[in-house]
Amino acid sequence: MEQKIVVAAFPANGKETIATVLYEDGKPAEFCLTPAGEKTLLGNVYTGRVEKIQKSLAAAFVRFTGEQSGYLPLTDKELTTIHEGDSVIVQVEKEALKQKLPRLTMNVNLAGRWLVFTSGKRTMNFSRKLHEEDRSRLKKLLKPLFDSSFGVIIRTNAAEAGENELTAEWKQLAEQMTYITAYGQSRTTGTCLYTEDPEWIRMIRQCSFSHLKRIVTDLPEIYSETGNFLKRVDPGNRVALELYDDKMVELFRVYNLTTLFTELTAKRVWLKSGGFLVIEQTEAFCVIDVNSGRYSGNKDYRALVKMTNAEAAEESARQIRLRQLSGTILIDFISMKDPGEREELISLMQSYVSRDVVSTKVIDLTALDIMEITRRKVRRSLAEQQNAPGCR
Repeated sequence: MEQKIVVAAFPANGKETIATVLYEDGKPAEFCLTPAGEKTLLGNVYTGRVEKIQKSLAAAFVRFTGEQSGYLPLTDKELTTIHEGDSVIVQVEKEALKQKLPRLTMNVNLAGRWLVFTSGKRTMNFSRKLHEEDRSRLKKLLKPLFDSSFGVIIRTNAAEAGENELTAEWKQLAEQMTYITAYGQSRTTGTCLYTEDPEWIRMIRQCSFSHLKRIVTDLPEIYSETGNFLKRVDPGNRVALELYDDKMVELFRVYNLTTLFTELTAKRVWLKSGGFLVIEQTEAFCVIDVNSGRYSGNKDYRALVKMTNAEAAEESARQIRLRQLSGTILIDFISMKDPGEREELISLMQSYVSRDVVSTKVIDLTALDIMEITRRKVRRSLAEQQNAPGCR
């Protein structure tokens, strides 16, 4: 698989925004809009103050900036040890959505290129996608650095990092975590203890440099910031960074991002077989309805259903990732009678969602051929990004 990232100035609904697009083998795989100049709260760590404890909700409401409060779920033990007025170190785990406050956590996670440090469970864990040989090698290399002060997760990309790179990132994250935990609670309410990287850096972090070949942007400040990041994490210059400066044709036009954006905000998505998907987002969940479309009675209907459902599974997984859909997702497939074909469809969907860097699980396929999928809520969906203040 070959990957490329495009970061382009993009006029969404007449407002200047930044579009970040990840391409895999030439096809868009992820799409994100960020209002130009906007600083996201997601992933940032703050010194907060407990304003109110709601025992019936097993949660606290915490002021973490001068104007912003968040919702902090608490365990039974925390309900008895945390009091109103206390200072707490919190990380923004989920963005504010509609009428909901940002969701906070006291389990701080700092993500690097190859490692993730956590203040929660103080163990060393490895990505399930790491091969056993790589896992053994990395465990032998990194175990001498581990002292149980913090938890550490070894990411899949760590397999391609050298000893010096891993050691340098380990020390950097350890210093940041030590500062946060040792000094955070003594800071004034609203102090930002850690600022998460912007969207395009996050996207680079999740890519393997054996797959990511090129990053292109038409924004000089992003070019400079990305260049500084690559100097630290890609000393071998495996990834080409390009500043696009053609004054005749904007970068977003070169990659037809307006067309892509229009397609990703439309309800209907056509399949090669002539069938189509109808995608609807509601307050409670997202529904994807699979339709056979232009069916000809001369065709083998069972074969057509199997082909359409297979195409729908692949395209649904792609649309879920591109549109940043999350929570409960219901896919209403065309009815099948053969139990073997139903199992095959479940297996097919599991293989497609496994490509997603966000945790996505296939739960079940009901007797009515409705598949239930859950995807972890991390960022706003593309529709919500479109309606964010800076994008309207």
